[in-house]
Amino acid sequence: MSVPQEFNVAGRREALTRLGRDRLDLLVVGGGITGCGIARDAALRGWTVGLVEKEDFGFGTSSRSSKIVHGGVRYLEYGHFLLVKEAARERAVLRTIAPHLVHALPFVFPVFGGESLLKIKAGLTVFDFLAASDELEKHENLSPEEVREQLPGLRDPLKGGVRYPEYITDDARLTLENAQSAAEHGALVVNHARAQDFQMIDGRVAGCSVVDLIENRTVEVSTRVIVNATGAWSAGLLTEAGFDAEFSLIPSKGIHILFSAERLPIEGATFLRATNGKRGLAMRRLGFVYVGTTDDEYSGSLDRPRATRSEVDEVLDMVSDCFPEQNLRHDDILATWAGVRPLIREEGKSTRDTSREDAVWHSPPGLITVAGGKLTTYRPMARRVLELADPDLGPAPGPPDRTATVPLPGAVVGPAGLEVYHAERSRDLVEAGVADSVVERLCWLYGKQLDDLLALADDDPSWLEPLHAEVPALRGEVLLAVEREMALTLVDFMDRRAALLLFSPNFGLAGAEAAADIMAEVLGWDAQRKAEELAEYRELAAEHTLPSA
Repeated sequence: MSVPQEFNVAGRREALTRLGRDRLDLLVVGGGITGCGIARDAALRGWTVGLVEKEDFGFGTSSRSSKIVHGGVRYLEYGHFLLVKEAARERAVLRTIAPHLVHALPFVFPVFGGESLLKIKAGLTVFDFLAASDELEKHENLSPEEVREQLPGLRDPLKGGVRYPEYITDDARLTLENAQSAAEHGALVVNHARAQDFQMIDGRVAGCSVVDLIENRTVEVSTRVIVNATGAWSAGLLTEAGFDAEFSLIPSKGIHILFSAERLPIEGATFLRATNGKRGLAMRRLGFVYVGTTDDEYSGSLDRPRATRSEVDEVLDMVSDCFPEQNLRHDDILATWAGVRPLIREEGKSTRDTSREDAVWHSPPGLITVAGGKLTTYRPMARRVLELADPDLGPAPGPPDRTATVPLPGAVVGPAGLEVYHAERSRDLVEAGVADSVVERLCWLYGKQLDDLLALADDDPSWLEPLHAEVPALRGEVLLAVEREMALTLVDFMDRRAALLLFSPNFGLAGAEAAADIMAEVLGWDAQRKAEELAEYRELAAEHTLPSA
């Protein structure tokens, strides 16, 4: 295998050159969790792999999900047992390869008057069986008082509940680390590069043009197989290329609204069921709680889906009904976000009732499209894609699927474990003068990257200074995002590397200029480019505020 690609601007430039020079076994189009997972799996098997993404890793649905690694308990009522079994067991795999990104989040399923507590318990017993849960992971029954310990202010009449373990993640960083892992194992990985003009040779798709949207150049890529892993964009890509979709895709939009944990002081997560039957989820992430989600067919811009006031009101009404004592109002909403799910249309079913199972098809020859699926099950989706590609690719040069055993780049492995590692790095950071609230965020978001952050301070302690007193992030995070994580725009850093757009006060705007200054210095931006980057970020932040009535 050749020297792994550096995950920065120089490595990206070299990867583009090699994409135009070397014939690939597999080119993956789409840098969401599905595409990055496919590229990683294929690279680990020894194939020559390319991955191109027209925006940034996790730009679309993979940074706007509910951000949970979960077994999909609610799909049991639709009879999707195989999906639940697969998703429930994938949780253990992701905790093994990415313990720094998969955090325990106890879920409570409250049961109200008029509902069957016995039915819920029976359903969770089936879930435990499908998940192959050990004794520590099995569900436990809760009294009404125990439910309210985790969910203070929950509405009446409450009969009790059931609690079971699920997990929360940062979806954008999980996607990013799959892309990094693919590059570490030989893939050529490029963001901000559009695939277009598919080439046909003897009735087969044999390549395409890739346009570098940062440095304005085009390379011609030759490959044995192309995988269309663009999610909600997959039908559009097929249409642009003049191909038909074997399955009918239905985009479904889901929104979330964000509160401070002071205004909605729950612990862990819960299923919400309002008195009018509306359902949703509420999840705690450090000092925030977010609530979602809608599930409606969507026909707007895929690149910029945004929450509408009516959608926000729907979610706000639901959570207010469930927690009437909190008196939640529009003024309490700190942020909103929207994502588009790429579902496979099922006649006669609403988007909420449509299965989250994936579909993979091979048409025309040389082109594979994958759509549907869930964040949690991206690894099995990748495996199914490569199984379909097998006749074209032939036996893999390397070993079979290793994605369940090879850790992601930030994973902390070894006998001491993540808890001890974070305790030691927390002490180091506090001793260096980093505020406790910042340390908590750093340990939630990063694994071994904390070693790199501390190493920066050995040469220059100012890298551990805050971006701004109002923003819980450090200057060194910006440098590492550019030099180790291929952040090329201010939005890349603020949103998908550091999670400051959604999970920091006022969208992290107070620290945006300091971050832009660092990126300008490292990437060579002039004053005009820096001003454009800041304007783009401020516009993005404005689009995630409470929509006007």
